[in-house]
Amino acid sequence: IVLGVDPGSVRTGFGAVASYFELERHHDGSVEVSYFGLLPEFQGRGLGKYLLTEAVQAAWARATPPGTGVAAVYLTLLGGTRADRLLAATTPRAAMTQIHVAVATAGAVGMRETSALDVPAGARVALAPHGTHLMLMGLSQPLLAGERFPLTLRFEHAGPVEVSVAVRSPADAMPASP
Repeated sequence: IVLGVDPGSVRTGFGAVASYFELERHHDGSVEVSYFGLLPEFQGRGLGKYLLTEAVQAAWARATPPGTGVAAVYLTLLGGTRADRLLAATTPRAAMTQIHVAVATAGAVGMRETSALDVPAGARVALAPHGTHLMLMGLSQPLLAGERFPLTLRFEHAGPVEVSVAVRSPADAMPASP
């Protein structure tokens, strides 16, 4: 069972380092996980089921003006040693959170809710502007640039994963990918 996390490693209940990851801290305070995996000497020994199968990179949202009831959260999911599915997300900052995907219909791109998002083993799944994202509805208060708020992602296999979402001003928000 994972008892604690040291920078760069996850320790088993026996104190052995079973997995590792590389961290990069960004100027906005977010931390990017660039690799997460089971060390070769522990592969095939049944320890993988005790480790998170997902890692999350750079969760962020744009600041919202007063009176706005919706916002989107963007992040990148890193698949672990086995495939998983993002089933839901919750935050105390919104009454409801949905997973939205982009759908092309009659030459226009729209958004629709989906019940789950596949996260293949070892893959990067980007939730980005103009594409798949988490939609926050019924905001309890505006999202203010510079603040952070908690978000819980619920995976089919990994279970709940807590994330801290950085709120960026529109000028500092990541530009949309082409």
